Amino acid sequence: MSTHPMSLTDHRRTLVMHVLEDPPGRYTWRIVVEEKCGGADCDSTIESHADYASHAEAEAACWATGNSMLDGQRATTGLH
Repeated sequence: MSTHPMSLTDHRRTLVMHVLEDPPGRYTWRIVVEEKCGGADCDSTIESHADYASHAEAEAACWATGNSMLDGQRATTGLH
């Protein structure tokens, strides 16, 4: 089960962050990195190697990882 993705953006890339429940009662996260590199498709995916007891813990770990990847000013959005 996936919740609505969130995103963080800087001048070079957009991170689309997903929190997933799998198996039931355990949570993990995935970040899709959308690089801004002209017309080329430079997307990649980063997945957590850990699982978490709650959605909030997984979301916090995902945000921490995403924030550490970006440069300078950031914009955030909740994608619904």
